[in-house]
Amino acid sequence: MAEEPTSAALFLPQLINQAFDLILDELYHHLVEAGHEDLRPTHCLNVFRFMDCDGTRPTTLARRAGMTPQAMSELVGYLEQRDYVRRVPDPTDGRGRVVIYADRGIHAAEISATYFADMEARWGAIVGPDRLQDIKSALAQILDASPAHGAHTPRVSAP
Repeated sequence: MAEEPTSAALFLPQLINQAFDLILDELYHHLVEAGHEDLRPTHCLNVFRFMDCDGTRPTTLARRAGMTPQAMSELVGYLEQRDYVRRVPDPTDGRGRVVIYADRGIHAAEISATYFADMEARWGAIVGPDRLQDIKSALAQILDASPAHGAHTPRVSAP
């Protein structure tokens, strides 16, 4: 009978992947509990977190998320059909459109932001806030040094 690998035996990519899966699973659970069973974590991670409060052009959302404009358009269309976001004329350029939060989207983005804050607090309680900050700093340093990371460094904003 094969033994289950211990955390010490796992490669770093496996640990990062398992932690990310845990984050996604818990976020989805919180969204469902709050009545947003039609949302997926990708909507929070690739759309909501990159939106500016006064609206964001879809092409800007795509660039921030490191996605193609077509893929972002699909996500925004899905969210718009379910009343999470709206596309409205860009107040600075009437030819363009910006994506803004609808009431349902504000609620879902708040749930997501609260979950992430709670998650960091829980993880900080497990490993200590200084160690968690060291982990965040180390990962940021690795990403900053990576040529592949480059131009699509995420900007975080809240509703």
